[in-house]
Amino acid sequence: MGVGLFAAALFGFVIFLALRDGGGDGGNGESRNPDVAALDRARADLAGIPQAGNVLGAADAPVTLVQYEDFQCPSCLRYTVDHESFLIEEYVRPGLMRIEFRHFPVVGTESATAARGAVCAGAQDRFWEYANRLFVIQAGEDFRPDRGIFDEPALTALAGGLGLDEAAFAACLADPDTLSTVSANDAAARAIGFRGTPSFTLNGAPLQAAPGTEDTWRTLIDAALAEAGVGGEAGDADGDGGEAGGAEAEADDAGGEAGEADGGSGEDAGNGAEADASGDDGG
Repeated sequence: MGVGLFAAALFGFVIFLALRDGGGDGGNGESRNPDVAALDRARADLAGIPQAGNVLGAADAPVTLVQYEDFQCPSCLRYTVDHESFLIEEYVRPGLMRIEFRHFPVVGTESATAARGAVCAGAQDRFWEYANRLFVIQAGEDFRPDRGIFDEPALTALAGGLGLDEAAFAACLADPDTLSTVSANDAAARAIGFRGTPSFTLNGAPLQAAPGTEDTWRTLIDAALAEAGVGGEAGDADGDGGEAGGAEAEADDAGGEAGEADGGSGEDAGNGAEADASGDDGG
């Protein structure tokens, strides 16, 4: 009984941290945790950007970045904190690129459960905000994979705290089609040859390893824009764009080492979607 009460208290505290806007520093509204503070800013910056389920950005954007992620993967958190906001502001907001989020649950059973929750939030047009809050929870100092933080009751409570329809959300979690969506994303990632998260395709070409700097991202995306006939527009807008020439070599350097895309999570953790399908919280 004591363990159950402790788990319930911990769960409530984690949801509180995920839902509050900043806080914890005694007055300036920003979290002491720099990752949480960055995610809070990123959540606010989503305003005004077109969203359609798991897709962020204009439907007619000339470049599409597909990112395969796991909400329990520490390297996915690092990408989200360190690079995703830059990509959104520099390329997505101006209509040059759209980002499509796909699920590749490789860390554990609750990776697939969290993915199902994000799918259900997307059904209510709140995917990106919900995904942001899942990463806020992972950014917490006490987070450990598969410890009940991303079980179905926790995911439903998070949805309710964000103002989603909890009954519709719970029904979606229980719908086998929701798990099928996650499993299809997982199968697509494996068919490409991805082994870990985060992994990416840019206009259909696999990168596999996440570029480590903003300049490398710019080189890759500006090359894709040039191929689409709108090369260098993002770089010209802020005076920091690179030449399209030589981009293929850097693309190979950034994305060609498939085996090194460890991302802190890979096949050795097992197929999260399959684990979820056979577990207690499978849809």
